[in-house]
Amino acid sequence: MKKRKNLSKKIFQRRRCALFIFFLLLVGSALSLVKCNKKQDMNPGLTASGLLFELPENAEKKFEDAVKSRDLEGIFKREKINFFYTDHSWIGRIKDRGVSHQALFTIDDTKIVYKVGNPDRQRLNFSIYNPTGSKLFYRIYLENKTGKKKLYSGFFNGLKFFSGFVKFDHSFKKDVRLVFETRGKGPGAWVNPRFARKKKNPRIFVCIVLDTLRYDHTSLYGYERKTTPFIDELASDSLVFKRAYSSTSWTLPAHVSLFSGKNLIEHRVTTPENRIPGDVPLVAEVFQKHGFVTAAFTGGGFVDDLYGFHRGFQVYSVLPGRVFHLRSAEMVFNHFKNYIETYWGDDLFVFLHTYQVHAPYKFPPKYVRHFNKDLKVNLKGPGNFIRDKKTGCYAPIEEENRRILLDMYDTAIYYADEALVGGVIGYLKKKGVYDRSMIVVTSDHGEEFYDHGSWEHGHSLYNELIRIPLIIKYPGNREKGVDPSLVSITDIPGTMLKESGLPYDESVFAVPSGDKERVLPVLFPHSPIIKQVPPKVSFVSKDYHFIYNIINPEDIKFFDPPPGSLEIFELYAAEDLKETTNLAKKRSKEMRNFRTRLKTYLRLLRDLEGTKGKLDKKLEKELKSLGYLQD
Repeated sequence: MKKRKNLSKKIFQRRRCALFIFFLLLVGSALSLVKCNKKQDMNPGLTASGLLFELPENAEKKFEDAVKSRDLEGIFKREKINFFYTDHSWIGRIKDRGVSHQALFTIDDTKIVYKVGNPDRQRLNFSIYNPTGSKLFYRIYLENKTGKKKLYSGFFNGLKFFSGFVKFDHSFKKDVRLVFETRGKGPGAWVNPRFARKKKNPRIFVCIVLDTLRYDHTSLYGYERKTTPFIDELASDSLVFKRAYSSTSWTLPAHVSLFSGKNLIEHRVTTPENRIPGDVPLVAEVFQKHGFVTAAFTGGGFVDDLYGFHRGFQVYSVLPGRVFHLRSAEMVFNHFKNYIETYWGDDLFVFLHTYQVHAPYKFPPKYVRHFNKDLKVNLKGPGNFIRDKKTGCYAPIEEENRRILLDMYDTAIYYADEALVGGVIGYLKKKGVYDRSMIVVTSDHGEEFYDHGSWEHGHSLYNELIRIPLIIKYPGNREKGVDPSLVSITDIPGTMLKESGLPYDESVFAVPSGDKERVLPVLFPHSPIIKQVPPKVSFVSKDYHFIYNIINPEDIKFFDPPPGSLEIFELYAAEDLKETTNLAKKRSKEMRNFRTRLKTYLRLLRDLEGTKGKLDKKLEKELKSLGYLQD
């Protein structure tokens, strides 16, 4: 009996202890939730905050009429700027001269009020956009029950983009309202208003894409030419992924995968007419949501803001990096450096992209003879040797001319590596933050030089087009070496977010689990260049690469000469890097497994519906200059 009582006493004590531990965990969770919510409320970007707009009568009609009468519809873009922000018709973006800025719109006499709460800030950064014909007086002030304190006032007559900052006044201790006010006539905008508080150790994330960089033309991945000395240098402090793949073989859907962490079936962007759907969150939106300064400097084209890539970026520029600029990689770096200086000390997420390596393989004159002392001209890519790049895209050229193209391509890689990757590394080292920065260097797809009977990209899914370089430098250079596991471009956003420590949905931005049985879908349902090119579905596993070609004999007649031996099914062993031996008729078990998977994807592709939009004439012209789109 005594033993039973002692046993009951012990059980009671254990239960009480368990309840106490549960209570502590519950309290801890509640405190964590409060802390998380507090962090979200402290977001320094005012486009994310609860704002009160005090607008004049008939403000919507006045604004629409004013914008239309001044031909400003292409500048004032009333659209969602972040998946995680509540829609607001007076919050959108200004796109001026190729640069998109998040903004608060105003018309005539307007007040935009923000309740500051605890005014523990160092300064307020802001810009003003005042278009031609608007005559507005701009004013910023603090107010509470005791009075007002002017921070800024200015008047602009004519087109004006003005950037500035004011030191934040700390004399008001509570119940403070920050007011952005305009008086007068016409439309205007407060651009990227943001509190700044310099941090001793800001978090820095940089993602660099060298468009069209083929993995096996980098010295890092064993190429005989020293094309990438700065990527090689970065790799010594980084994790290098030996088997990284894109989600397709052309720019637009590959970049949507990079931004969203989703493959083509999931994000539904498969043609040049598609836009990123509003229900697909992007990685920059998460960083902005949690207070990071977010900026992108790109070459436009298929990464133009028109497609929705601007979401989450306070600044999204398509000015630098254009395909026909000899120094586009250098221009991207300079834009990055100049912008970041303004926000130095803030947490940063930056995306950098250049078409420097893209056909026609341009670079500054002084680099012309870097790999070939006899190279005399900076030509126009494969189009220089092929009569018609569309009907003749399967035409061979003389080996001497093919070598010229390779020399130019390799030289463009060398220059882009030096100007952009080397520039970023040098800048971060000079600032003393290289060691604690996270830097990702990759590509969206590769390039073909008649390896499988064609040129450039956006037509097939062989290794030369879908295998990409991937180098990730972690803060503190914590992880180094070579990772042989199978990874995708879709893994990049989740990897960066996991390292950031920010709260995010891990089911949306997944991180690779190291599953040895992983199979990557790499899809090509539509060609952006020539609609007669056969669509393809591809799967990459640990041991094999499977390709299914959807061949229409009538479409094949479009080409002169026709493509070489094009088979419906192809299967290559992983060790067959150049993919010269088709094993489809010799590996029946593997083929059955892949064909079972194929049925599911063909059904999904058949039912796929993307979000379509109309190309504006300027972008359409630009895409055609890149070699995309069919006349």
